[in-house]
Amino acid sequence: MFKAVCAAAFGTLRRSEICALTTEDVRGNIVSVNKAKVRASKDEWIIKTTKTVSSTREVIMPQFVIVMMPTTGKLVDVGAPDNILNRFARAIRKLKLGNIRFHDLRHYAASIMHALNVPDQYIMQRGGWSSEKTLKQVYRGTIDNYEQKYVDITLKHFETMQHELQHKNKEA
Repeated sequence: MFKAVCAAAFGTLRRSEICALTTEDVRGNIVSVNKAKVRASKDEWIIKTTKTVSSTREVIMPQFVIVMMPTTGKLVDVGAPDNILNRFARAIRKLKLGNIRFHDLRHYAASIMHALNVPDQYIMQRGGWSSEKTLKQVYRGTIDNYEQKYVDITLKHFETMQHELQHKNKEA
């Protein structure tokens, strides 16, 4: 499960993409995302192309994620994508972390990149999003730590501005 979480949080991969990946999709620290495991019927899962054309992409993963992956077979062997959801939900409940969905890890990745001032086109490319509308409306959220950082920057700006105005008024 930890491997699946890392693939989503640091590589922006969807659960369907994670379940379809094999070691043949990895070259160095580049993961080629070119397929997805999807439901064909109630009890059948198949491997097919990614969700959209822009979802087919190469994602450069952090080295610490690559070293935890197996050297043969599936990168994350959890069976069906629903198993990722169920296991993740159980772990979150057990850890009492609140209401966090597995897909929120993609939101996290996009939000972190945005907070790091990565341009939208690169965030879109890494996450396989085809439009800025999707990125901005659905995935680019705020992160509490960064929110406070930017609130502090804003307040400091206004305090400095007010202080400078006060000194100019005294001189006049």
